[in-house]
Formats: sequence, C-alpha cells, structure tokens
Amino acid sequence: MRLDIYKTLAHKGKTEEYQVTPEITEVSHTGATYPICDRQPFELFVSNEGGTNLFIKGETTVSVMIPCDRCLSDVSVEFPITISESFQIKDEMIVTDPEENSDLAEGKEIDVDRILMNEIQLHWPDKVLCRTDCKGLCPVCGKNRNITECDCDRTVLDPRMAKFLDVFDQFKEV
Repeated sequence: MRLDIYKTLAHKGKTEEYQVTPEITEVSHTGATYPICDRQPFELFVSNEGGTNLFIKGETTVSVMIPCDRCLSDVSVEFPITISESFQIKDEMIVTDPEENSDLAEGKEIDVDRILMNEIQLHWPDKVLCRTDCKGLCPVCGKNRNITECDCDRTVLDPRMAKFLDVFDQFKEV
C-alpha cells in the first residue's frame, strides 16, 4: 500500500494520522513464500519536523503461517511490529538514501507494505515449533509422530562401527 503524504510534506511542523490497512498477502523469506493469515488496520503517524525531516511511527501485529521445523504442521506466528522510520525532506519531496531505505519511500509516497515486510524479515524467528515438545516426523516412514506413533526401527548406529556389525552378522547362528 502506497500512502500519499503530500499534505504533511507541504506544511512544516505538521503531524498527520493515517488509518492504514496492509495489503500484503504473503511474505518471502529465504526463497520460500509464506501466507499472511492475519493483518490488522492500524494508525500511522507522519510528522514533518522543520521541513527537513519526516518521521513515521506506528504499531501493529501481523500473523504469518509458517511450517513447524520438526513436523511441518502449519503454525501461526505473530509478529508485533513497531514502525519508526525517518527520512530527509527536500523541496517538499522525500529524499532516500540509496543504500538504506530507497524502496520504502519515493517522491511524496511511503510504501507501508514494504516497511511491514522489512520489519517481518528483521524479526523472523530462527526456529518455529508447533509446540515445545514436538516429536517431529519419523525419519523412516515420514509419519507425524505427534499424531500417531509408528513401529519403525529408528536405531541410529555409529557409522564407524559398521564393519564390526558386518563381522558379527557373518558369525550369527542360524
């Protein structure tokens, strides 16, 4: 959602409040795309301070559906987002730093969805679990062990001992 803030840019010392409803429906992270399952409308405050600086502040919450790292069940992960951005103003236009925030604002518009996406990326969790005691998938048959137990032999043997097992198998009594 691109927000046109020409009124705020034209008046020094002016603070405007905007009701914003995010339009993003999915977020990309490390090559995968995840659906956004809940996004709330929120208030965004835009302040022109002295005609040289523009400050943007707001808070919202966005929920993203991410698969559990152990069992691949969908988990709704809530991202509390606090927006606090500042830009330079020159000739009633937003001036962005090409190395930092050039994709967040342009001319007299702010890209609110891009700001939200950056905040989600910044707070992405290292590990997502459906529950703390998630048992994950069976490495043999692939069943979700949280739902049903399987009778698969999951004994993990040390590969350095494989030759000894071969010797024992040769001398087994039939």
